[in-house]
Amino acid sequence: MSQTQKNPTSKTAVKTAVKTAAKTAAKTAAKPASKTSAKTETPAPRRRQGLGASLAGSLVAGMQEHQAAIDEAGDSQTMVWTARPIDLTSIDPNPYQPRIRFIGIEELAQLIDEQGLQQPITVRPYGNRYQIVSGERRVRAHRHLGKTVILAHVKNITEEEMSALALAENLGREDLTDFELARSLLKHKSKFGSSVGTHAEFGLTKTVYYRLMAFENLPEAVNTLLEKKPELISGLTAENTVKVIKKRVEEGIEPDQVHKALISIVQKAITSNTPLKNLASTLEAKFNQSGLKITPQAIESNGVTMGQVKTTKTHFELKLKRTSFTEEQLKQIEEFVKNLKTA
Repeated sequence: MSQTQKNPTSKTAVKTAVKTAAKTAAKTAAKPASKTSAKTETPAPRRRQGLGASLAGSLVAGMQEHQAAIDEAGDSQTMVWTARPIDLTSIDPNPYQPRIRFIGIEELAQLIDEQGLQQPITVRPYGNRYQIVSGERRVRAHRHLGKTVILAHVKNITEEEMSALALAENLGREDLTDFELARSLLKHKSKFGSSVGTHAEFGLTKTVYYRLMAFENLPEAVNTLLEKKPELISGLTAENTVKVIKKRVEEGIEPDQVHKALISIVQKAITSNTPLKNLASTLEAKFNQSGLKITPQAIESNGVTMGQVKTTKTHFELKLKRTSFTEEQLKQIEEFVKNLKTA
């Protein structure tokens, strides 16, 4: 845990604090991939500082405006930046927190119990309550210890800044899964629209960004299952799996069939608590083993089925009921097909 930081006492100190946070995020992003992911896949390219650095300007500008209001009201900076005890029952989680899992809370609680809170959390006012800006693990540790209050700095920041800070703080963290990061990026994009959306704006390489965006193209039921075990699928796995889904659908297999097969694989892995070494290959094998077939599509006219059509990778198969056509009509259809190539 980091040592207690001095409270900023000037605009320069505020800028320094924000830039330091951005640099810390960047250094953390440079850490190598975890051993678990390295066994099964090529580590993803390092994430860059981009988001944290880009936030510095907007955050400093917002804090300067806040400072101007403080100066006008005659309040001292010391009063604003000094941490104060806040009732834990009045603090709500950060709605933009990327993390689904919070590991090591008991160990952190023990450390706080022995040494005290080394760094206050940061919250923002939200109605008559507060929302966590940073420090949710510390809050959980306090609750684990049965404490009723926690030291906190109170800052007035927007929802977009809070979401971006949560991303900047967690980008590149070794214990943050690709699914958790992807979910947070997609939520940020959905909530704040046109101001975000490219890999550069998130400080990511194109490769990493599009791998993360692949989660959006997985069946919704799969992403719901990953809420229970976010470490099960990496961005690379999601990307490769989406390619298999697309390939199978192009071959003529109904999307619903592919999705059901994928869901069953993920569900089994979660239920049995076993790793998925190569989901894309497993999905391919699932089709081969179960003998999934392409479902023909009915050809109807005025509610009467006259035949069916099936499209595969190599054939377009048309079957017509003889009773629905005269011999002359069938000959006309045959001649029509022959003339298509010469038309």
